[in-house]
Amino acid sequence: MLRLLDYLMGGLALLALPLLVWWGIYQSPQSAVNLQARLEARAKAALTTGGADWASVSMEGQRAVLTGAAPSNDAVTEAARLVRRSSGAGGVIFGGVTLVESRADAAPPISPYVWRATKTGEGRIVLSGNVPSKSIQASLIEDARLVGRAAVDNEMKLAAGAPAGNFQGLARFALSQLAQLEEGEVTITDHRLVLRGEVADPELRTQIMAAVAGVAAPFRGEPVLSGDIRWRAELSGNVLTLSGTVADEDERRQLLAAAEAGFDGEIADRMTLGGPVAEGWLEGALAGLPAFTQFSSGEMAFDEAAGVFLFDGTASASTLYYLANDMARGAGRWKTVMGAEMSGFVPDVSADVSPAVAGDAVMPCEDQLQAALASGDIRFAGGGATIARESGPLLDKIVGIARNCDRDTGFEIVADSSVQASELADFLTAAGVPRDRVAAITYGPASGQGANQTVDTGGDMLRPLQIRIVERSGE
Repeated sequence: MLRLLDYLMGGLALLALPLLVWWGIYQSPQSAVNLQARLEARAKAALTTGGADWASVSMEGQRAVLTGAAPSNDAVTEAARLVRRSSGAGGVIFGGVTLVESRADAAPPISPYVWRATKTGEGRIVLSGNVPSKSIQASLIEDARLVGRAAVDNEMKLAAGAPAGNFQGLARFALSQLAQLEEGEVTITDHRLVLRGEVADPELRTQIMAAVAGVAAPFRGEPVLSGDIRWRAELSGNVLTLSGTVADEDERRQLLAAAEAGFDGEIADRMTLGGPVAEGWLEGALAGLPAFTQFSSGEMAFDEAAGVFLFDGTASASTLYYLANDMARGAGRWKTVMGAEMSGFVPDVSADVSPAVAGDAVMPCEDQLQAALASGDIRFAGGGATIARESGPLLDKIVGIARNCDRDTGFEIVADSSVQASELADFLTAAGVPRDRVAAITYGPASGQGANQTVDTGGDMLRPLQIRIVERSGE
């Protein structure tokens, strides 16, 4: 009887064995299918929690594969660490991730590359914009806490394309200057640092302005600090507001006339009569106001104590160029400080290109540039070194194209006049195209092209300059 029972139990065991094997492979928590799905879900959650939103992960058994556009090598290392630890130490026995393989591509560089720190009226410091690595991000958060002795909000994102030079050192310096303001903002755009705010103490304001203006190359610092604003123009939406002190009704009329000549929207006059203002200030205000009315938004202010006209806001590259020229000629003894940012980096050349050329694909940089140049001429006022104002829209289009070309792309400005070629090269550089990517070239006497230069009755050069695309060797 016992022997029969043994036979029966053995038979049942043999029948159950395939079922147990099937359950072990497909249904148990440690089955290959369920284990892979669980590991992948935990790895994805770890990437999201850790801020590595650029990365995707898939599992091949217990091996993780990372893909995506990585902003830096540091970001790949951090993402791999998050995935490796997402299911504990694990390993083969305990069912964790055994290996992380990176198949990530390098993310395209961001241009312009912008980092920003803002100190609020409550004393908090908000960090935003782009940083090249997780370690630099963590260091800047700690620097802000220590230097500013304040709570820090982190809104920074990892991105490729940080400017050459000591970016982290410049950002730390910027935080140290921002900490001395009651409220303000500091922005690094590529190699340009702009500190904005108000400092009532003239001695401290002078000290901070000197420190910011003296940053080491390749960076340049521009302090936009005010303390004794006597007159102000503010542009917001479709309203231009003029406020502050003017000496008499004649000054008021001249300022309103200059504003009305260049601005089509509503003008709000809040200026008051306050007795004599500094001699020569009106000439500076009248020199800068017409170009300021072409800003998208911003502020123009006269700080009598500091002896400066301050410009802040957003405007096209050509508007900033003509504003700088106007102030250089008309501001007299007053200094000019501009913290304005350029708008419109991405050009629209579709109207200048035939469908046969453009097709359905994105046009190469050189084709975009040549299409833009074919749409008009770059002229120089009076045959001199200042680019004529009617060339402004074309200048802005060229800037947008140049800034969005690959970083290995160089530009040769070719003209008969070395002064004019250099002026256009300087314009592109001021607009954010690195100087080492721009060269000014003058035609030689043997080229025979100088004799063909055409000049109209106003003395403007009609023959367009050439801008050639050159490929630079990799660094």
